[in-house]
Amino acid sequence: MINVENLTVGYGKKRILENLNVTIPKGKITALIGPNGCGKSTLLKSISGSLTPSTGTVSLVDQDLSQLNHKKRAQRLSILAQSPITPEGITVQQLVNFGRNPYLSHWGKLSEQDHHKVQLALQETELQDFANTALSSLSGGQRQRAWIAMILAQDTEYVLLDEPTTYLDLTHQVDLMEMMRTMNRQGKTIVVVLHDLNQASRYCDHLIVMKKGKIIAQDSPQEIFNDALLKEVFNLDALIMNDPVANKPMCIAL
Repeated sequence: MINVENLTVGYGKKRILENLNVTIPKGKITALIGPNGCGKSTLLKSISGSLTPSTGTVSLVDQDLSQLNHKKRAQRLSILAQSPITPEGITVQQLVNFGRNPYLSHWGKLSEQDHHKVQLALQETELQDFANTALSSLSGGQRQRAWIAMILAQDTEYVLLDEPTTYLDLTHQVDLMEMMRTMNRQGKTIVVVLHDLNQASRYCDHLIVMKKGKIIAQDSPQEIFNDALLKEVFNLDALIMNDPVANKPMCIAL
């Protein structure tokens, strides 16, 4: 599990999270949900180590992440940032190769196992025919799959995704969420920031609800989706009903 204790994080003098405590269950898909600016991405970046907290700790099981060097941390935990910047002139396979950087020897060359992981990631994301294609020439959905392939090649037990469905059409959103489920079935613990409440309910096992830098609730979708909480956190009047496909709650704004 990921355990966050007494975490305080800010930008300059502005504190976004203060004395925050939360536990993310191992082997589950956990969604961070809440209004814009509530601290979801800040929490995700703090867990990944890309933001250094003022106080507090983030640990995997009983191992403090701050005690791990960058390479060791990247062997345990991977993150796909929101709207990642596409490197100029890079091909799909070159991007996916980057996922193996935490495992490279001093010579900096991919081993046979590294090449196998890269090819497997390309196959799982159905990008093998685009391996030598410039990343910049792909559609938005294909490009996002290429970044997911890089994460798959990195092959960490913990995967963090920051709003991965942003700017994708509905078909590509579904494809990406299904890939997330596949990673979870392979034994990976997934933490994802989502804005779509119904996506979070349908695809995730555990929801963490945030507002103004605080944890308001954390539980299964069945427990989280209720009139009072949606009104308190999102100022949303909604009809809650059962999703007939996923057999999970869904909300319809009134």
